[in-house]
Amino acid sequence: MSHTKIRSRSQFMGAIFLLLFFAVIYRFYTLQVVEASWYQERAQAMYERERVLEAERGSIFDRNHNILAKEVKAYTVIAILDQNVSNHVKDPQATAEQLAPILDMSQEQLYQLLTQKDRQQVELRPGGWKIDAQKMEAIRELELEGITFREETRRYYPNHTFASHILGFVDLDGEARMGLELELDKYLRGEKGLVKYKQDLKGNRLISGTETVEYPKDGHDVYLTIDQRIQLFVEQALDEVYREYRPEKMTVIVSDPHTGQILAMSNRPSFDPNNYSSITNYWNDAVSYAFEPGSTFKVITFAAAIEEGIYNGHETFQSGSYAVPGKIIRDHNRQGWGTITFLEGMQKSSNVASVILGYERMEKEVFYHYIDRFGFGKLTGIDLPGEHPGYVISLEEARPVDLAAMTFGQGGLMVTPIQQIQAINVIANGGKLMKPYVIDSIYDPNSDKVVLQNKPTVVDPQVVSPQTAKQMRDILETVVTDGTGTNFHIDGYQVAGKTGTAQKAENGRYVRGKYIHSFVGFAPKDDPKLSVFVAIDSPQVDQYYLGGAAVAKVFKYVMENSLQYLNVTREIEEVSAADIEAEWPTVGDYRRLFVENGRKKGEQDGFDVHILGQENEITEQYPTPGTPMPEGSRLYLIAGEVRHVETPDMTGWSLKEVLDWASVTRMKVRAEGHGYVTAQNVSPGVRLRPGSELQVTLEPKFDGR
Repeated sequence: MSHTKIRSRSQFMGAIFLLLFFAVIYRFYTLQVVEASWYQERAQAMYERERVLEAERGSIFDRNHNILAKEVKAYTVIAILDQNVSNHVKDPQATAEQLAPILDMSQEQLYQLLTQKDRQQVELRPGGWKIDAQKMEAIRELELEGITFREETRRYYPNHTFASHILGFVDLDGEARMGLELELDKYLRGEKGLVKYKQDLKGNRLISGTETVEYPKDGHDVYLTIDQRIQLFVEQALDEVYREYRPEKMTVIVSDPHTGQILAMSNRPSFDPNNYSSITNYWNDAVSYAFEPGSTFKVITFAAAIEEGIYNGHETFQSGSYAVPGKIIRDHNRQGWGTITFLEGMQKSSNVASVILGYERMEKEVFYHYIDRFGFGKLTGIDLPGEHPGYVISLEEARPVDLAAMTFGQGGLMVTPIQQIQAINVIANGGKLMKPYVIDSIYDPNSDKVVLQNKPTVVDPQVVSPQTAKQMRDILETVVTDGTGTNFHIDGYQVAGKTGTAQKAENGRYVRGKYIHSFVGFAPKDDPKLSVFVAIDSPQVDQYYLGGAAVAKVFKYVMENSLQYLNVTREIEEVSAADIEAEWPTVGDYRRLFVENGRKKGEQDGFDVHILGQENEITEQYPTPGTPMPEGSRLYLIAGEVRHVETPDMTGWSLKEVLDWASVTRMKVRAEGHGYVTAQNVSPGVRLRPGSELQVTLEPKFDGR
C-alpha cells in the first residue's frame, strides 16, 4: 500500500474519530444542560411520591351544641377479580347471593359486577358504596373470598328527617348539594393536605428519604339558632298530621319574636339526608314558596288602621258585602252577621271590616307604606338559600278591586312563610321589624377562633308604636278566646294570633276545592316567648273549613310543648264556679211585663232576648229570675201559649244552646257531630209546631278565615 493511501486513510479515520468526539461532547452537553431538567423530573417521578391528606368536613350543631351533621367512617365494598391474586372471588354466584340482601342489590346486578372481564378489582356500587360499620361487619362475618373493604368517610345526619331543608345534604362523592351544606361549603369543606416522600424502584419507602408534610386544615364548625327539642316537636306534629290529612304541603316556623332567631323550621314533604335519593321537593318552602296569605294579612291592615287613628273597636259597621268598582266583596259566610263592631269584625274575620279600614278609610299610598314597612314584597335577608321576595302589585297597576282584596290577603299579593313570621314578630315584640336568621356562629378549629358571630338585627326600629302593637296583641287574643281561633286556645297560656284560609292559585287561576289553611300566633300574649307559623296546603277533609283543625293540631302541639320545655309557667288561677258566677249579671223577673217592655229591659240587662208566643204579656221566662248568666246569653221570654216557632239560624250555636232552645219550645232535636252548629235541616224563618223534629250538624268551631 502506498504511503499516500495510508495517509489518506489515516486522515479519514481521524475525521471519523473527531466527529464521534464532538458528537459525544454535544450529547453530554444536551444531557447536562438542554435536557437536564426533563431527566431530573423523570428521575424524581420514579423515586418521589405524594399522598393527599383529606381534611375533615366541619360539623353542624344546634344552639345547644347537639350534632346535626358530622363526618363518620364509611366502608366501600371491593371485590378482587384478579385470578393471579390468591384471595380473589372464586364463586361469583354464591357471593352475589349472600351479598344481595345486605347491600340491597339484586343478585343479577352483583353477578354482572363480579364477572367483569379484564378487571383486577371492582367496587360493588351502589349498594356497597360507603356503607356503615354495621353492614361492613355483617359482610365480614360471611368470610367471603375476594371481598375486602376500603375505609373512607361520609356525611351523616343522626336525626334523619330533621330540619332537612335547612341542612341540605352532601352526596357520597363529597359534594354539597343543597341547604346550608351548599351555602356554607367554603367554610365546612376545609383544605386538603399533602405528604411527599421518596421510594426505591421496588416501591419501598426510603427511610432515609426526606419527607415533606403539608397538614390539612379541617373545615369550620357551624352553630345554628335551631333548638333540637323544639325542632323535634315540629317534626313529630307534622308527621302525625301528614299521616292523618295527607296534604300536598305543610310548613312550620318557630321564632324568637324579640331577636328574629329561627328556633325550628320544617316542611312536608321532607327527606332523610342520609338517603337523598328520596327527595321530591328541593325547595325550602318556608322561604321559597309564595302564596296568597288570606286572612292572616288582616293583622297588617288592622295594625295600620290603629296606627293611623282610623280604628275604633267599638264602632259598628254593616257586615256581609261591600261594593268596589268591578266587584262585590263578601264576607266568607256570604251574608255577614248584621251590624257588628270592628273588634267583632276581626274576631269573625270579616272581609268587609278590612276593606272599610284599609281601602275606604286609608289612602292607598299609606296602605302600601305599611305593606312595605312590615317587610312584604322584598327579601327578609334570612341566611338560607333560595329565598323568594314574594309579590306585591305595583301601586300604579293596582285597580280598586286589587286594593280592596289586598286588605284581607288576596288579589295582588303573595307572601312567604318567613315573611309572615317576621311580620307577626313586629306585633309580638312591640313594633320592631327583626331580620330572621338561622346561623348563630361559625368556629374555626384550626385557629380556635369564631370567624362569624351573628347578632339580632333591627331592620326597622318602629314599624308601629308600642301602643299599637299592644292593642293588636289584645285584639288577637280575642280572636283565640272569642273568634275564629278558639281551636288554638291552650289552657294556662295566653295565645294571640290570626287564622287564615286562601284559595289556592295555580297558573294564575284559583283551583276549586283547594285551600291553604294557616295560623300565625305567639304566646304568652303579654310577654311572647315564641311565635309560630303553620300552613297546610290542601288537606284531605270533607269540608274545606275543617282544614283549620289540622292547623290547630300542629300549632297547639308545637307551642304547648315548646313553652313547657322553655319552663314558661302556665298562668293558672284557682277560680271557683261561684266566683265566676258572681261576676255575671243575674236574670231579672220579666213576668207580667208587656212584651216590648220585657224585651227592652232584658236587652238593657245585657241579654239576647227571644220572644216566644203570641200574647201581649210575658207569662214565663227561661232562665228563671235570679239565675247568674254571662252577658249576651239568650233569654227566652214566653208570652202565652206557644203555637208555633220561627226556626232561628243556629249557625255557631253550641249543643247546649240548641238543647236549651228545644226545651223551651218543646221541640225534638237530633244532633250529629260535636262542637258548634254548621248546618240544620230546617231553614231559618220556617215556622214549626211544638213537637217537631230538627236535625243539626256540629263541627269544631273554626271556619279557617
